[in-house]
Amino acid sequence: MMDFRVRLQLAEAFGPVNRWFCSEAHGREIDDPETLLVYYIKSGGADDFADRYNEAMGLLNRWYCSDFNCRDIRNPEILWDYYANHAQARAAGRNQPYERDEELAEWGIAS
Repeated sequence: MMDFRVRLQLAEAFGPVNRWFCSEAHGREIDDPETLLVYYIKSGGADDFADRYNEAMGLLNRWYCSDFNCRDIRNPEILWDYYANHAQARAAGRNQPYERDEELAEWGIAS
């Protein structure tokens, strides 16, 4: 699981979004992996990633992902993919039909 988490975090640190912000902060295009990683950590990207990763692996996302897949999901890659693709929709309230009190109670989640 640690390898997967590290791969995800490095993909963000070296990805186009962090590269753009890092380049803006330095006033020039940045391609150096060390500079990108330092910027990612110092700008709060690592903390933000940790929060999102914990949320993706948490009970509530596991419930949503399992409900979506019609089976119990515990695989970190599947949970992350579901979280990355569906968390914004949930936050915007577009998945409300899945938030039935009795279903959440089955997972021990208070609504």
